[in-house]
Amino acid sequence: AFITWTVDGREVVRGLGEKKITIKTNGVGEEINVKAVAVTANNETYVTEMNISPQSVDILYEAPESYVPPFYEGRSLPGEGALVNFVAMPTISEGGVVISPSSLSYFWYVSGEFVDDISGIGKQSAPIYLDFLRPYTTVRVVVNGPRGTTAEKSIDVYPHQVLPLLYTYDSLLGSKYNSLLNKRFETTKNFVISLEPFFLSTRNGLADTVSYEWMLDGLPITPIGGTLLSMHPKESSYGSKTLSITVSNSKRRLQKTTTNLELIFDTR
Repeated sequence: AFITWTVDGREVVRGLGEKKITIKTNGVGEEINVKAVAVTANNETYVTEMNISPQSVDILYEAPESYVPPFYEGRSLPGEGALVNFVAMPTISEGGVVISPSSLSYFWYVSGEFVDDISGIGKQSAPIYLDFLRPYTTVRVVVNGPRGTTAEKSIDVYPHQVLPLLYTYDSLLGSKYNSLLNKRFETTKNFVISLEPFFLSTRNGLADTVSYEWMLDGLPITPIGGTLLSMHPKESSYGSKTLSITVSNSKRRLQKTTTNLELIFDTR
């Protein structure tokens, strides 16, 4: 057959046996018309055409229970087994009209398995716990329009280790985030240390399941509120002590880690 291809009325390919073409679509929601006219050897004509309208969906996610300090400029990252809220952001059009996200059907898959409870019409968001048995959790969403138009997207989310970071603390300014204490801290006066357990699941009712274990030279000590330690070295003294802090969450059992800091003081 002698086949002629047109795209939006413009001829792009013609010739004997030209059964395939490759085209570039327009933007999301912008229809493009593709038409093929085939003339056989006995002069019979067959015509077929279709409209192609690209669709799109993105996935955003946040870790609502993961701790970060107030005014932290970065994002809160999920810890092991943490709850993550996923939100599908679709751009679906049918007949040149963009469909409202609330009128679309959402089918959510976690690590390849369909999850019925969080799927359905208008279910644009999905709360999902990270799979602690896998190095990462794959979340996929398939979005369908009323007339069967579809788009899909998948994302891999990796859990992050809890980061118990230590800073010096000021009674007026709070934690001094420009003075991170890393392995060793030397001082000649009284001081207060602040613990910031980055990415530990402490929000949404989980604060009661979080524990902080402070040890000084192997002996337990009790900080203020679990996260502030005030120390007053003796006058005319010199020495060093090892501070060890273990943070954990009983409801997120893999969220457990320890940090150590060597304290060196000289008040002579």
